Amino acid sequence: MQDPAAVVDDRATLRNTLITAACLGTVWAGDVAIYVVLPLYAAAFGLEPLEVGLLLSVNRVVRILGYGWVAPLARRYGAKALTAVACLAAAISTLGYGLLEGFALLFAARVLWGGAWGVINLMMNAYAYGDGRNAGTRVGLSRAVSSVGAFLALLSVGPLCLSVGPHQAFTIYGVLGLAAFPLALALSPTAAAPDDARAPRRWIPSDLNVLFFTLALAADGVLGATVSLLLVEYMPAAAAIVGASLLLAFQRLAHIVLALFSGPVADRIGAGRLLLPCSLVVALGLGAIALGHVYTGTITVIVARALLTTVSPVLAAQRSPDRIGALASFATWSDVGLAAGAFLGTVGISAIGLVPVYATLAVLVAGMALFHHVRAQE
Repeated sequence: MQDPAAVVDDRATLRNTLITAACLGTVWAGDVAIYVVLPLYAAAFGLEPLEVGLLLSVNRVVRILGYGWVAPLARRYGAKALTAVACLAAAISTLGYGLLEGFALLFAARVLWGGAWGVINLMMNAYAYGDGRNAGTRVGLSRAVSSVGAFLALLSVGPLCLSVGPHQAFTIYGVLGLAAFPLALALSPTAAAPDDARAPRRWIPSDLNVLFFTLALAADGVLGATVSLLLVEYMPAAAAIVGASLLLAFQRLAHIVLALFSGPVADRIGAGRLLLPCSLVVALGLGAIALGHVYTGTITVIVARALLTTVSPVLAAQRSPDRIGALASFATWSDVGLAAGAFLGTVGISAIGLVPVYATLAVLVAGMALFHHVRAQE
């Protein structure tokens, strides 16, 4: 018979997992939409192409630098208070996208979002991992729930931009995001406390974190920042923004469905067994995009990457008793890849073209996946 205290513990962990995931999903709308909107509406925001690339990547630079502060701040002020403040800041940043224009002001809003995301994302993973029992299932559930808000935002951003304009669309998302603040106040005061063991060094990447970096660079950073530019090669701009938002909405839908599936599978057979095949499928999809099969390639990357979003944090957290430190290390290198990809994607395609960029990424992802697999077997 299961220990009643353990049952209560499991229920509290599940409750906190759902709350933090709902918080992230509520405030995520502005960030996921900006990758579709800014490349096509740069002039409406008073931006040059290079400035768009910087704005799409600077938030990740901020959270990369700030991840090391999350655990100390959570211990000092409590996970509940820290998450609530981060949710409020995230909503304000999205309101900034709607009410402001010009590089300097939007830059400040993106910096604010970067700090807020760093807190909410790490705390969501820490709450979901808990004591490690059935962690894959909870991490998958948190990914699914948090992706619902992003999915709905991407589904509606194209029609919203065409009907009320891009600024008004962000204002609507920002107002809705304010609901995350009172939601975060319903969290338990603290997350699962990390052990006293020394945390992994964030700035010295392991083989696993190098693979995470490469996947984030290609499948999240470059593809996320350039999907609308890929489509505009084949259709008018108005159709391209709708098509891009639908593709990215499908990405979130895939995350919702496949996260619920991959979490229990990772618990059953081991998260590591999903890493190599999913990474190679990502490389295959990138190669298909390079060959001109934009829809087929993008959908292939989206599906494989969705499976990895559950596997990755579980594998990262398993590497050290200091769960928050291990997750911070994983998030650091994933976000370095995201930041580099968002910038290099927009600049790279304009400089050397679609085919060389995506062909290089396909080779890079396949090579790193095989390298990690060989090293893991040694």
